[in-house]
Amino acid sequence: MDSTKRCRIRLDNLQLWPLRYRWTVNLEKSLAIDPELVFLDSIDSTNLELARLLAGSSKPDLFAIVAAQQTSGKGRLGRTWVSEPESSISLSILLRPGDGIEQGLIPLFIGSMVSIALSGVTGQTAQVKWPNDILIEEKKVCGILSELSEHGIITGIGINLRTQEGAPETACSVSDFSQASFDDVLSEALFQIRAGWTKWLAMSNEFALQVVRDSSSTIGSEVRAILPSGEEVTGTAVSIEPDGRLQIQGADLHQLSAADVWHLRN
Repeated sequence: MDSTKRCRIRLDNLQLWPLRYRWTVNLEKSLAIDPELVFLDSIDSTNLELARLLAGSSKPDLFAIVAAQQTSGKGRLGRTWVSEPESSISLSILLRPGDGIEQGLIPLFIGSMVSIALSGVTGQTAQVKWPNDILIEEKKVCGILSELSEHGIITGIGINLRTQEGAPETACSVSDFSQASFDDVLSEALFQIRAGWTKWLAMSNEFALQVVRDSSSTIGSEVRAILPSGEEVTGTAVSIEPDGRLQIQGADLHQLSAADVWHLRN
């Protein structure tokens, strides 16, 4: 079967997709939230696939695709995000922000919505580590990558559903805290993203900024940041600015638009 082709069967009124990996995904809850959701059993990258779909036809705001396996996924700064079958949720969503929306806040805001979803399904506190990681107990459970296209903002979300072989000690998964299923986690993420995004469009950037600040685990932490230039900055993360930049107070005050950030233990 073509890896980009959806194959759906109905069983007792449930929406099920048979996969080549001998397991099935029940998406009843997720489809109730987003009936137009596209499911792929395996794809190179959901962000790339969404970009390919957009090149062929126009898609609406919040159009989403999700995959059970990603073979050549993209992370920040050209890194890879590969997922094994049955171990993660790879989700990409098209956002059409329109005029007045601060685009620098979008990855952080979507991360905030996913952190709310993961807090709900795990019973643990999930927070956003600037700029694009979601942590539970200071371990990464999810990554976010937003990319600008001529059609809008493509935002990729990779959630660790179960522990993958060779996963680093700095990673965790939903299964460490909960028996929530693929559909449980996906549906809650879709619900929170759609509700939060709709509210932001109806309100203001100040609303989004407050959400971002409230969900941040970085603000108030002692941090070390490595800039793309290689420069190192250490100090206290004191704020996230209205355009999404991180403000660090060290020997001098620094405002970072891109960096790798580590939280330092007190």
